[in-house]
Amino acid sequence: MKRARGMLISFGTLLAIGCGMNNYDYRIEQTLERMKYERRLDENLMPEVKGRLEELGIYIRPPKNLAGPTQTFQFAAIEPGRFDLENTFLDADRQSLHILARVDLPKAAAKKGDPAQPEAPPRGDFNEEVIELIRNATGSEIDQAQFKEETKQVRYRRVSNTFRTATVDRDPREMQVYLYGTKTSPQKVALIFEYLKSDRNAVAPKIALTLENFLVGDAARQAFSGGNEDDIEAEGGGEAGPPI
Repeated sequence: MKRARGMLISFGTLLAIGCGMNNYDYRIEQTLERMKYERRLDENLMPEVKGRLEELGIYIRPPKNLAGPTQTFQFAAIEPGRFDLENTFLDADRQSLHILARVDLPKAAAKKGDPAQPEAPPRGDFNEEVIELIRNATGSEIDQAQFKEETKQVRYRRVSNTFRTATVDRDPREMQVYLYGTKTSPQKVALIFEYLKSDRNAVAPKIALTLENFLVGDAARQAFSGGNEDDIEAEGGGEAGPPI
């Protein structure tokens, strides 16, 4: 009886050690995979853009070699106050990324003695205003019916982003438009990628990685601070938007 009990204890100990080793090997494998992925990001994407984007809780890494944001928005002339952010990133004449955003933030209380601020222009539906801007700038006949839903899982986080996307042909260029957010989302963002058609195969994986790492709200703030935990319940980074 004692011998049988001793064998059971030994077997249980070996089993526990084996499970522990398997778990350790799995964690090492996952760490190596993550390191490879981080290296791939650094080879294909620029560092995260801070400044106004960080203030608004929008985390994005543009494709490699895109410099910016430029001093002025390069895509089209926009009435001041129409959007909360207008950024352009350029790679000479080969490709560009234009970002438009609106973010619902608490209004700061006016200080005594401060001059009255001018009234902001009336704002309509974010997606429709972006599409109208594209139509006016490109002469295309793009409309909301052409947009299709596309969901991107954020790597190593328990969140995903749902975009509405469409392609605009500007021969010899091509434009990929991604719209994020719903009417009730705190963050509404438009990502407009433009590139030469001849560069499509080289540019497409970089755009995919940019979208894979796009974050807003709490998830964005965590990423800016260097955090990479995947158990955050993001206020916006996992929101799946319905069709526009």
